[in-house]
Amino acid sequence: MAIEKSVFDRDKMQAFLLQEYGFHLSESRRLPLGTANCYKVNCTEGTYFFKEYQKEFTVQDVKRETELVAYLSSKDFPVAKFIKTISGDSCTQFEGHVISLQEYLEGTSYLNDLPHELLKDSARYLGLLHSVLKDYPMESKLDEKWAESISVEAVNKKYDRLLEALERENRDPNYSRIKEDFLFKKELFGHIEEMKGYFKGITYTPSHGDYTSCQLLCDEGHVKAVIDFASAAKLPAIWEIMRSYIQAGACRAGEAFDIADFAQYVKEYMKYAPLTKRDLEAMPYVYLFQLSRSAYGYEEYLIDKTENREALLDFAFWRTDICREVYRKADAISAALLQLL
Repeated sequence: MAIEKSVFDRDKMQAFLLQEYGFHLSESRRLPLGTANCYKVNCTEGTYFFKEYQKEFTVQDVKRETELVAYLSSKDFPVAKFIKTISGDSCTQFEGHVISLQEYLEGTSYLNDLPHELLKDSARYLGLLHSVLKDYPMESKLDEKWAESISVEAVNKKYDRLLEALERENRDPNYSRIKEDFLFKKELFGHIEEMKGYFKGITYTPSHGDYTSCQLLCDEGHVKAVIDFASAAKLPAIWEIMRSYIQAGACRAGEAFDIADFAQYVKEYMKYAPLTKRDLEAMPYVYLFQLSRSAYGYEEYLIDKTENREALLDFAFWRTDICREVYRKADAISAALLQLL
């Protein structure tokens, strides 16, 4: 679900690839997954993964990603290597966007519909990733200091602004559902001060930053490679664990959150990277803290009116329903996870 319109047409892409890489484009196909504009490009010289990053990404951001991928490759962790330009750069720019080219790996990616039999591999590779990156230097995000800085007033103002925007669209067929979600999130965020405490004493680790099913390349019933490290940062390990399980498709058909199944996912992860008692008890609350303040999907639908706004709104609805489910079962989730020790 790309959130920005691409700056490329075929002629521009053809000229760009020839000038920057010396490659002769024969065919390109836009790929539907991810928030960047991504393409499979067939050239005389080979087949590659072409990525046009969102405007917020800088050359420095992407170079950090290329260095990380090179490090992971040197540790035999499965990734897609970056292709250098004619001038030897790992990425370049075009019309205000950073562009990169990687080797194209055949495989299947999923969007919130990862087959259940692949969950074990998902947990395994996340645990392996955290183990490999244990001492890798990264910027810290979502840490205790960050949590303390989050203001209830500021978040409530954001939702009030969105509620005002919603009232201007009161004939929208999604009006009632969106309003109900906003009021729920405001209620949930009223518990923020007590949830802040769960960021203290948990494990922080260098991580992918967006470890979801659409970042896994799968083939023949197994994960083949992990891709897209653009959001890599030092994060709460438990945030990546719970988010990756849920975004794989938990509750996607309206079913209840399966606590026992999630516990098995965490158990598999723990074979490769350790978690503490504090991690296990804090996991659902750290997840709720971050999700309660996120308006992703709603802002794009009501204010930005981005391309694919309907799909982004459906994603927001699904994620808020999961938030409700986790909120109802948070204590039971913590109790089940503690049994793993």
